[in-house]
Amino acid sequence: MQEGMVVVGTVKNITDYGAFIDLGGMDGLLHITDMSWGRIKHPSELFQVGDEVKVKILKYDREKQRVSLGLKQVSPNPWEEVEFKFPMGKIVKGKVVSLKDYGAFIELDDGVEGLIHVSEMSWTERVKNPSKFVKVGDEVECKVLEVDTRNKRISLGMKQLQSNPWDDLEVKFPVGSIVEEAEVKSI
Repeated sequence: MQEGMVVVGTVKNITDYGAFIDLGGMDGLLHITDMSWGRIKHPSELFQVGDEVKVKILKYDREKQRVSLGLKQVSPNPWEEVEFKFPMGKIVKGKVVSLKDYGAFIELDDGVEGLIHVSEMSWTERVKNPSKFVKVGDEVECKVLEVDTRNKRISLGMKQLQSNPWDDLEVKFPVGSIVEEAEVKSI
């Protein structure tokens, strides 16, 4: 048994933090963070006891008889292709996986998420909470604004898929025109 080898084992036990894999006489730990390039809440989302799984040996400590395993390391890192799959300006679809005060995280591909900041949700409204526009599980369409592969960040925008009302303002209300009726929004 050597670090870097890819082996097949059987899921022996599932815990909140990972799964123990029987490698034929020796058990290895497949930690939850090494299961998927994407988000998972619990190992039971991917495995059941008795499942066969192909894993990579990440670390082998002969003295302590401990083996650390990785599943995601058997497949390519999705961030290596991000610049080609999600170039700046591309319109993409994804699923809302998490909401924070500052925006919504969108899963674009397994292990690849982008953020729609609240400032990129509407041209006219001050968005204080993204749940006003989207909820977890929604499928959304957005535009790729920026890609930072080094820090694994993709900035996305929803408002960019609509015309900017500020661009049409001069046409709709030329300088010197009189507005008959308008709603007071703030004092």
